[in-house]
Amino acid sequence: MERKSLSKKLLASLIGVTLAAYGFVLPTSYEGMLLKNKSVVYADTINNLPSNTKDGTILQAFDWSFDTIKSELPNIKAAGFKTVQVSPVQGTKNGTKDANNWWILYQPTNQAIGNAQLGTYDDFKSLCSEAKQYGISIIVDVVMNHMANNGQADQLYDYIDPDFKDQALYHHNGQCSSPSDYTDRWKMTQCGTGEPDLNTQSPEVQRRAIRFLNQCVDAGASGFRFDSAKHIETNKGLDANKPWSGNYWDNVLGSLHNKSNEYICGEVLQDTNCNIDAYESFMDVTASSYGWNLRKAIHDDHNLGEVSTMDMGGLDPSKVVDFVETHDNYEHGESKLSDDQVKLGWGIIAGRAKSVPMFFDRPGAFIGAEGDNLWKNDDIKIVNKFHNAMTGQSEYLRVANNNQVMLIDRGNKGTVIVNIGGDTYINSATNLANGNYGNQGTANASFNVSNGMITGNLPGNSVIVLSSINLNNNNTSVVTCNPTAPVAGSTATITYDASGRNLQGSSNVTLHWGYDGWKGITNTTMKSIGYNKWQATIVVTSEALDKLNMCLTNGKLWDNNNSSNWNLQVR
Repeated sequence: MERKSLSKKLLASLIGVTLAAYGFVLPTSYEGMLLKNKSVVYADTINNLPSNTKDGTILQAFDWSFDTIKSELPNIKAAGFKTVQVSPVQGTKNGTKDANNWWILYQPTNQAIGNAQLGTYDDFKSLCSEAKQYGISIIVDVVMNHMANNGQADQLYDYIDPDFKDQALYHHNGQCSSPSDYTDRWKMTQCGTGEPDLNTQSPEVQRRAIRFLNQCVDAGASGFRFDSAKHIETNKGLDANKPWSGNYWDNVLGSLHNKSNEYICGEVLQDTNCNIDAYESFMDVTASSYGWNLRKAIHDDHNLGEVSTMDMGGLDPSKVVDFVETHDNYEHGESKLSDDQVKLGWGIIAGRAKSVPMFFDRPGAFIGAEGDNLWKNDDIKIVNKFHNAMTGQSEYLRVANNNQVMLIDRGNKGTVIVNIGGDTYINSATNLANGNYGNQGTANASFNVSNGMITGNLPGNSVIVLSSINLNNNNTSVVTCNPTAPVAGSTATITYDASGRNLQGSSNVTLHWGYDGWKGITNTTMKSIGYNKWQATIVVTSEALDKLNMCLTNGKLWDNNNSSNWNLQVR
């Protein structure tokens, strides 16, 4: 039997009559939107951090004290960081907190928790315990290949821990003194790098390392970043069957308490003979070449095509920690990026799949203080939440608009668009599902996706985050009222936050409201108060006995709280 379908006109009329019966009045252009422009209805909201470091992002709380980090845990969670990396916790040569002396934390006098700059063992343990309450993991930057010197590279600091005074614990092969030394595996692993070099093949050195690392684990640490990891030999790859080969990594990592749950990464700067494949068999490694190329692409060459390959500087993304910059890049004056450029870079590395992005917080006024506030920036936050929400989604990279724009598709659930150029119009292929999308970050922008193409006006120097998932956590602060409970017969000021909503970037917003089941329907024009927020003051009728009912429109699109509307209790 032939099936006959309703005409589009009749369908739209029936929908309009049905909605009107419930007090929901459509703007005149709504018929076309129903039939042509399917707006994104958020499938879910994201409130929680990932369960493990591997699926989240890391905040490098460079030079923050344990108590400073502890006080910021609520904000760190709100910013979407799963893990915090603390600076080296080992003893230091003196108590200076001068920010220019940041390096003092990288010249340890012992292998034990506690120093004058960051805090005591009890402070660290308390931080780890508190962090777990927020679902945040603490990992430790550890210095295991050398000890502090006395101003002369080969000579131990005078007041080194007695447990490390025995000269048999050290190599005595001199120091790496030329660039070529850092590409020679023997010199790289058996000579110093400016400090007395520990003999990491020694069972006694390994025993001390195991004791210290397990002290950290038992205090609550969830993993480690090994500073200068490539200066500790392996027994694989270029080191296999060589005179300098050693079993440090097998023995030390294999002896960790809770080892299957500890996250391990190592600083292995990419260079000739760095033997990075061997280190990858033990831990995640730093994507130093990718970071260098990213900074160059954004700051110098203005060409995102340079970082558009699926690998990360020749590395498997699933085995790397990637970053825009590190403390070494910053402190050595190698990173020239502005805050806006750091945000653009973060959009790329944290928008991508499989890797573990680390955000370096540039230092504060003194060691122990919180650094600058860029880690709290709303665009950094939303990219973190995008990264967390997209775990397990595939990745597809595109470069458009003269290599000024990169699109990072994650399955068909979300896309990050990074524009390092000026205002432009984008018309690009995409894997994103059909619909109208508003940027969930700070820039006012909206885009249409239809039949595998995304179009829209793209603001200059922006990070755009699009997703079918509401990344802004919840709807409780989308519509607010002053007073909190509107009073019948009095005025009430309604504020609507369109950030990440269907109406983000709108040039006008109307409050569509009624009371007690949509009686007395009224449309009130709202006033923009900036930052995607809109406000209107209404007079609540004295006839209202139960609730104010409301939703929002710009004349074409609607925000009706995922079909639930907003219903404020009247008193």
